[in-house]
Amino acid sequence: MPRILILCTGNSARSQMAEGLLRSYDPALEVWSAGTRPAAQVHPTAIRVMEEMGIDIRAARPKSVEQFLGQPFHYVITVCAQADANCPVFQGAVRRRLHFPFDDPAATGGDEGNILEAFRRVRDQMSVRFRDFYLAHVRAATPRLRPARPADLEAIRRLLAACELGAEGLETQFPDGYAVVESAGDLVGAAGLEIYGEDGLLRSVAVEPERRGKGLGALLVRGRLEWAVQRGLRAIYLFTTTAADFFAGMGFWAVEREAAPEGIRSSEQYRVACPASATLMCLTLR
Repeated sequence: MPRILILCTGNSARSQMAEGLLRSYDPALEVWSAGTRPAAQVHPTAIRVMEEMGIDIRAARPKSVEQFLGQPFHYVITVCAQADANCPVFQGAVRRRLHFPFDDPAATGGDEGNILEAFRRVRDQMSVRFRDFYLAHVRAATPRLRPARPADLEAIRRLLAACELGAEGLETQFPDGYAVVESAGDLVGAAGLEIYGEDGLLRSVAVEPERRGKGLGALLVRGRLEWAVQRGLRAIYLFTTTAADFFAGMGFWAVEREAAPEGIRSSEQYRVACPASATLMCLTLR
């Protein structure tokens, strides 16, 4: 899920309201707000107008942007001109910097009614803008499984190289039997199932290193097993040097290399690619 940092000057109104709005769309969202010159407290009118929407930001506290320097973010969003002009240079993988300018409701003159109306107007404007951002950039980035296409071949090769996995013979049955996980247009995971007679060979199961531990590997394997069942395969085999425990958790068990059926023995994975130290594992489907 994308990491998002929202910046303004005091981190007392606009950026706090924006953080609250984004969290209301998805409580698990990784979003923070900060200020270039943080105020002593969150503006009480900001708390009030967010409560009118059913969003509680009473526990929020202004934070300095300095505590986030060096952290990786997918999006850094500034919401006032001053913060945009003074936004620090972030170290790490910042995919995109955006600027959504809004008037400062705390600078509104007049009586309490004028100030309240200004906060409500900015809140409503932010609600529209950040909802659009969430739908276009955050929800659209939710990983999805799809069949591989011929144009994915080179991206899968790069993914395998990043995961220190071989790509020998990858093109032999590609793209039939292969699937990828895509997130915001990026290919972040892949797995293939080659067919040899009545048996299948699961290979090239790879997930971007920074996205591991999020269930994408299991998603890929389950997808390939469902694909194998639909085609009436008898059993699925695989070779692994480092992930035997993971595959055991998916129902595979270790077998002797010599137990592989003739079709699996004819594969390049069996003959050339996998070292003798690799564990051969099997899952029976019927």
